[in-house]
Amino acid sequence: MAEQLVIADLDETSVVHGVHGAAGASEWKCFARRDNLFGRWEAVEWAALPPGGISGAHVHTRTEELYFIISGTGVMLLDGQEHPVEAGDLILNGLGTRHGLRNAGDDRLEWLVIEVVGPPMAAVYAHHQQQIDVRG
Repeated sequence: MAEQLVIADLDETSVVHGVHGAAGASEWKCFARRDNLFGRWEAVEWAALPPGGISGAHVHTRTEELYFIISGTGVMLLDGQEHPVEAGDLILNGLGTRHGLRNAGDDRLEWLVIEVVGPPMAAVYAHHQQQIDVRG
């Protein structure tokens, strides 16, 4: 495993319109997906919202996400409650948590997304991997 190294950068980000049903555009980049990662990882991503931008409220039924705020200030919506966030904050969007993010500042809001497989799916994947290991 040590011989495989995944390197990504922010040279080519995508502009995404209507993220999770919200109006407006955001920027997004996937650094790595489950096919490139070892363990129960789903994805490692970067995202950004312009001032006033919104990533709409949504729910994940099989993964959990950690948001690490890189720069800017915003408001995190967690199960209907608003929480101010700023650079250096880490937010857990647990399995089944309705979450969204709004840029409440004058500068771009950037965050790192670390998405992992939630407990129920982790058990399914572990069983599937055992079957593969048995078959060779």
